[in-house]
Amino acid sequence: MDKIQAILNFAMRMEKDAGDFYSYYLDKVKSDSTKELFASLVEMEKQHYGILKEKFDEMGFEHPPITVSWVVDDQFKSKDPHILADNSDLLGSGKNELSDLSIIRMAYLIENDFAEFYKNAVDAVEDANVKKLLSELSEWENSHRDLFYKKYQSLLKEYYSDIASIIFGE
Repeated sequence: MDKIQAILNFAMRMEKDAGDFYSYYLDKVKSDSTKELFASLVEMEKQHYGILKEKFDEMGFEHPPITVSWVVDDQFKSKDPHILADNSDLLGSGKNELSDLSIIRMAYLIENDFAEFYKNAVDAVEDANVKKLLSELSEWENSHRDLFYKKYQSLLKEYYSDIASIIFGE
């Protein structure tokens, strides 16, 4: 498989999976601000997928990746990722944003993986148009990653202020 085709295949799969993640947790997070953020990210990930698919088609590649949701069984808690949202209730009902902490951390890690992948992919291709697209996607994912990391840090500092210096090594 052509390197650019493989990169675009993988990127489309990642964007689809991220959209599925945000869509899945949209109704499970407690905080209204996190719900709004996830709703906007569902749309952004669809746009990213569309941009990648357009480039994929433009380059004459066939057979984009088959996307299969990673949410297999909504009733089987031991393997179902929504266990994070269910267990977040242990943090207390008055702390809606803090109860979303695990999900926000996962979103940060997803976006960090994307940012790293796109940064590395830029260096792996020579086609100027593809390089430009991957560079733009890298910048977008960096901003998503930074947004989640700031939210994550803010929540930790707010609710665990007594040990923030330990958490952040300050």
